[in-house]
Amino acid sequence: MYKLLFCLLSVVSLTLLLSFHGGEARQREVPFQNACHFSQINSLAPAQATKFEAGQMEVWDHMSPELRCAGVTVARITLQANSIFLPAFFSPPALAYVVQGEGVMGTIASGCPETYEEIEGSSGRGGGGDRRPFEDMHQKLENFRRGDVFASLAGVSQWWYNRGDSDAVIVIVLDVTNRENQLDQVPRMFQLAGSRTQEQQQPLTWPSGNNALSGFDPNIIAEAFKINIETAKQLQNQKDNRGNIIRANGPLHFVIPPRREWQHDGIANGIEETYCTAKIHENIDDPERTDHFSTRAGRISTLNSLNLRVLRLVRLNALRGYLYSGGMVLPQWTANAHTVLYVTGGEAKIQVVDDNGQSVFNEQVGQGQVLVIPQGFAVSKTAGETGFEWISFKTNDHAYINTLSGQTSYLRAVPVDVIKASYGVNEEEAKRIKFSQQETLLAMTPSSSS
Repeated sequence: MYKLLFCLLSVVSLTLLLSFHGGEARQREVPFQNACHFSQINSLAPAQATKFEAGQMEVWDHMSPELRCAGVTVARITLQANSIFLPAFFSPPALAYVVQGEGVMGTIASGCPETYEEIEGSSGRGGGGDRRPFEDMHQKLENFRRGDVFASLAGVSQWWYNRGDSDAVIVIVLDVTNRENQLDQVPRMFQLAGSRTQEQQQPLTWPSGNNALSGFDPNIIAEAFKINIETAKQLQNQKDNRGNIIRANGPLHFVIPPRREWQHDGIANGIEETYCTAKIHENIDDPERTDHFSTRAGRISTLNSLNLRVLRLVRLNALRGYLYSGGMVLPQWTANAHTVLYVTGGEAKIQVVDDNGQSVFNEQVGQGQVLVIPQGFAVSKTAGETGFEWISFKTNDHAYINTLSGQTSYLRAVPVDVIKASYGVNEEEAKRIKFSQQETLLAMTPSSSS
């Protein structure tokens, strides 16, 4: 009897645990009633730009109705050649996409070991000879280039170095309603280096300016680091107004193994097996990883927790799309996530339809604009003459779409008689509606096909 009761309690406990784990994918606060009720959706541009010595940080207004609905905010960092975005972290998890440029990105995660070691001399580490002193040790570094998507956990610091000859541009989406963000929904960037600029206070609350060390008594800093007071004041950047993007003093050198040789994609218990050694980025622009391809219309690639497993922790995913001139993404909706679309090139006519069957957006969008498409809202995209390129961030690590037309659409799954009854058409028209579109997701508009 006791054994049976124990077994029943174990099954119930396991069921509750699995249910809780499945439901916590994005436990979000909902402080704004009717946040996703729109008579009209607007495309969004940056609301504020903060200029630093060697670049700038632009942020979108997190209080806009569209971003409040999605529970995210957006930032864009521009680094001039040979400049550094100094170490900082955000309170919520985030995904970053490299729009252009190349360089090195470093993560600083508490509890992770210093796995990169630079040894003095050119030969390898000695096995039985004299032990040589090391010159430097640090946590892992990543090369970045156009098309890379980087995952970032709440509170994990990052820095970016532009080693190219032109500007590097990085777009970041922060999931402010993610359960890992225990603060309110006002985005915060915590600087570990850098200082406030001489510019006047901007209307939005971030980026704020001073680094975390600047608030401590210099004597505390000196004691903690075992340094003198003058050096402690330098760490606080007391006489520095260059901001959080500064010009490097000549090319910087790091210890970096060949690309991806050291990474593995395992997720296990404990931080050292989740973030310290896990693969945290993927190049979504690589044509070889395309999920949907049409020689005439374009291509689409997706990045989710099935192919980048660290996204289970971040609970966001990404989709990269290219449409050729006249190409079209067939009408669809995302079933379990909001979509934040950022235009990286070209232009397109986008139409969005809400749950009442009303068109809430029907406009051209161009480079640098952001468009939020709420969960369940149907959307179509038609490229202009120069084509269309975009990156979408979705608020679920395993978001999925349903299409209205095409080979795998909702209408293909519906019997012809149900289509006749639903739309008041005859059998011939119902069959035409159901079977005429032979494409799955990407198609050409009739004017382009002729």
